Amino acid sequence: MVIAALIALQLATAQAAGPLTELPPQVLEPGRCALFLWDKSSRQRIAMLTTTPAALRARIDGTLTDLPQDSASGTAVMGFAPTARYRSAARLFDVALSIVPTGSGGAVVRDGSLTITQADGSALVLAVAGILGCR
Repeated sequence: MVIAALIALQLATAQAAGPLTELPPQVLEPGRCALFLWDKSSRQRIAMLTTTPAALRARIDGTLTDLPQDSASGTAVMGFAPTARYRSAARLFDVALSIVPTGSGGAVVRDGSLTITQADGSALVLAVAGILGCR
């Protein structure tokens, strides 16, 4: 009984990010920066944001995908806007982040959200945290 409950909890946690599954480790080219986001619930790395090109990289429905930035607003920190929208054929991905510079050439996101809106209007909101770093 206890084992069944633990398995159910693990499956529920794994599905918490909706269509997103954990993003594998990424390698940055020299001189490039990226902002990595983790789902606060599952603690999985779920997205990487880049500025050149402005895109969101995630494993969506099992496929590694780069989505172009559709719009952005707010005062950018190290090139990353606190509010941005990315679009796939079937979904919108909206990020809202509090990006705080660390003073050591990077920044952190302690509070943020990633909202995934389906074509039918239903939405999943994920609490995210992140780290911005450059190579």
